[in-house]
Amino acid sequence: MKSPVVASRRTANRPSSVSQRSTVERDSWRFRILWGVTIFIFVLVIGRAFLLQVVQHKFLQAKADAMVLSVDTIPAHRGMLLDRFGTPLAISTPLTTLWLDPKEYLQQKAEMEDTQAKLRKDPNSKSLKLKLPKTNFDLGALALAVGIDPNQLNAQIQSKPRSRYLSLKRQMRPEDADVVMSRKFQSVYKQTDYQRYYPQAQPNAQILGLTNRAGKGIEGLEANFDEALTGHDGKMRVMHDKQGNRIKDVDLIESERPGEDVKLSIDGRIQYIMYRELAASGIANNARSATAVALDPQTGEVLAMASWPSYNPNDPDGLNNKDAMRNRAVIDSFEPGSTMKPFTISAALESGKYQPFTQVNTSPGSLTIAGHTIHDHGNNGMLDLKGIIVKSSNVGAAKIALSLPSNTLPLFYERIGFGKKTTLGFPGESRGLILPEKLWNPAEVATMSYGYGINVSLIQLAQGYATIAAGGVQHPVTLRKVEGTAPGKRLFDEKIASEVITMMEGVTAPGGTAKQAAIPGYRVAGKTGTAHKLRPDGRGYSETEYRGLFVGLAPASHPRIVIAVVVENPVGQYYGGLVAAPIFAKIMTESLRLMNVPMDKSLAVEKKAGK
Repeated sequence: MKSPVVASRRTANRPSSVSQRSTVERDSWRFRILWGVTIFIFVLVIGRAFLLQVVQHKFLQAKADAMVLSVDTIPAHRGMLLDRFGTPLAISTPLTTLWLDPKEYLQQKAEMEDTQAKLRKDPNSKSLKLKLPKTNFDLGALALAVGIDPNQLNAQIQSKPRSRYLSLKRQMRPEDADVVMSRKFQSVYKQTDYQRYYPQAQPNAQILGLTNRAGKGIEGLEANFDEALTGHDGKMRVMHDKQGNRIKDVDLIESERPGEDVKLSIDGRIQYIMYRELAASGIANNARSATAVALDPQTGEVLAMASWPSYNPNDPDGLNNKDAMRNRAVIDSFEPGSTMKPFTISAALESGKYQPFTQVNTSPGSLTIAGHTIHDHGNNGMLDLKGIIVKSSNVGAAKIALSLPSNTLPLFYERIGFGKKTTLGFPGESRGLILPEKLWNPAEVATMSYGYGINVSLIQLAQGYATIAAGGVQHPVTLRKVEGTAPGKRLFDEKIASEVITMMEGVTAPGGTAKQAAIPGYRVAGKTGTAHKLRPDGRGYSETEYRGLFVGLAPASHPRIVIAVVVENPVGQYYGGLVAAPIFAKIMTESLRLMNVPMDKSLAVEKKAGK
């Protein structure tokens, strides 16, 4: 018989065994769950890492780079415009613009103030101290550094808190801008561009033109040669900190390519002299304008081209006078008056019907054609061809033109280059005007012979005289320096050119209409012109407004320079021999000296003739 005590113990041990099994089972499930969660987290981490580093790697890398990397433009240097000797006439100088990012400044300032507030509560926190920016937030100091009013600067920032650009100062010297940048003002950046500068501003203004703020040529030769002068900007990948400050250059994407330097045919010395004399005469004669062109007849090169009044392209505030900005020598066209008579005589000689000694009866000093009367200054009687040029006989020129086939004179003018643009390629160049063939009636041909009923530009007129000076060979006019042999085309016989030059010498001799164009030591040939200007309403010609001209060449024995001068609306004396010829003489005298052209006339003979 079992003991009651033992039976009692067995009965007591049964629940304990069941409890142990239950505990083990529960621990086993916990272990499984724990490992399951651990494995799940591990898989999640691995999957996320795979997603970030493999699947989205390129996208995230690009986004990260965009936060610290950017591509900056390296501005290309614009080429220079040089005179024929390499003297700079237009150069680009680096200038810096300082600007502020208001939105970034206010955000960074707010973060700084928040960090400072936390530091006051926990002054020993190293992490907070590291968060403090190393930049300068003092707007007052910034304003003084760039020379603006501190209150105005603060007001501009507060008025446009979302703006990303606020100009602080433009056109600073790079070294001055670097001094400001060295003070590490918050959210202040710099941009360096090139500004065009013209050392000899007013004399060259109309011919060189100017560029806009973007550095693109918009007027004159700056526009004409813009493609050659403009370089190609480069690109640099740079790294910035979170404040946007440039840390370092990462790599060069593309190198900048500077523009080409363009060597012009212009002689800067003659250009200056020309403008000086035009300005002096224009002021003295109270004229509306005065313009001149100097050509090398042996090459077609433009040695100088200037107009008065002019403007200063270096002064942005002075670019409002559009009239002063025009290159009148190329853009304006006008009736040239008696300066066309040498071409009329050339056509007559070429016809074979006339010789230099041929006599033309100009009596009684007037000629009526189709109800229109042509007048001379007095009755000159019988004149040979030289006499017609020296006395500037309208009647003589008209009778010659009328004695030839009606198309002879207009076609000869067209051959010389009148009525069409020159080879300059200058922006806005005028082509002038020769009436269409159906209007070549006797009256029009007669008036054309002495420079009315035809419009020319001053450069066309100078080109025509250069053709005579070059012995009947025309060289394309150019504003670029000619290297090597200049191309040319013969337009008429050399003998005709020589005879016309001899005739024109009489114009500057005693008894001629332009004695003031004479130059000691040189044989000078030329022709005056005094033209009535059309009335503004188009109803005939004005009795009070004139155009005075003189075109000449020297030395006559071997012409090296042709100069054409026109003075618009002189007050008082207005004849070409009185207002334009003196300008010609002063410019030509200095030009011959500068070019070391030998004299071709004895000074002793001149002194004896003066007695």
